[in-house]
Amino acid sequence: MLSKETLINRITGELESDLAAEQLRKLKLVLTIQLDPFDVTKSSRDLVIYDETSDIAAYKQFFVSKKIQGLSDNTLTLYMRTINFFMKSVRKPYKDVTTNDIRLFIANREMMDRVSKGTIARERGCIVRFFRWLYAEEYIERDPGARVENIKVPKRKKYEFSELDVEKLRAATVKSKELLIIELLLSTGCRVSELVSLNFKDYNPENDSISVIGKGNKQRVLYLNAKAKLALDSYLEDVPHDEGPLFYGQFKGKQMTTAGVQKLLKRVGERAGVFNVHPHRFRRTAATLARRHGMPIELVKSFLGHEKIDTTLEYSMINEEELKLSHKKYIN
Repeated sequence: MLSKETLINRITGELESDLAAEQLRKLKLVLTIQLDPFDVTKSSRDLVIYDETSDIAAYKQFFVSKKIQGLSDNTLTLYMRTINFFMKSVRKPYKDVTTNDIRLFIANREMMDRVSKGTIARERGCIVRFFRWLYAEEYIERDPGARVENIKVPKRKKYEFSELDVEKLRAATVKSKELLIIELLLSTGCRVSELVSLNFKDYNPENDSISVIGKGNKQRVLYLNAKAKLALDSYLEDVPHDEGPLFYGQFKGKQMTTAGVQKLLKRVGERAGVFNVHPHRFRRTAATLARRHGMPIELVKSFLGHEKIDTTLEYSMINEEELKLSHKKYIN
């Protein structure tokens, strides 16, 4: 008897010349969902209740290894939520999970739950990497995620702040803390998680730099430009301290949170009349400005703390106006 996967591949293969790639992909998803309740091979359909306590040693060891690897707490939380959600859906021990189980989960997430392709791609990545690790560590005899197709996520243009936007935001600040956060984000291109983790003891006023533990638990140095240095001096006059976190939150003695920074910037954006103001947009703006002023892409990579240059290229995409000016300069 045919397996479900073979049957689906034969059906889509027959229609390959009649349907577009996206139509074939959706047909495959629908067939995967609709055929799930039916037997097309000799297999046991007895319900197996997934016991959350089973495979617990492998589960714990996976997260220990990822923690040692240097993954951030946010990334570990994403892995945990996704794996737990998936295993509760399939209700099987790890060793019994099949490729079709993963495909069915992905199909249901897209067709039934209507989640975005970006979310599905992240969830697929977590599940596939988890089972790849289980296979490499010999907890399972085969890797069910090896043949699960990649999810193609359409790339959307993400915009940096214009020079006018930046000046509006600066003018809309009412506290030295607000201005310093804006200037630090623009000067250093740091992540919001890095910003809130800044400690006064790591600041070196002699060369206007501050050390930070970035993504992957790697230390890097952030450099302050003149505007950021002036903003820091003004902030320390208002909030004098020489130890502990650079930025305190609402509660005395407590480090400011990423949510606190996001809310602060949103308020500044509302006062300035600038929409979509969030920390990551400052990071993209810093990268774009660095490239526009001639910083080599390899240095932009180090400036942003990226491991792969492909990621850096996504941050410093050329806009239409720059392309037009370059065309006039080099082609005309």
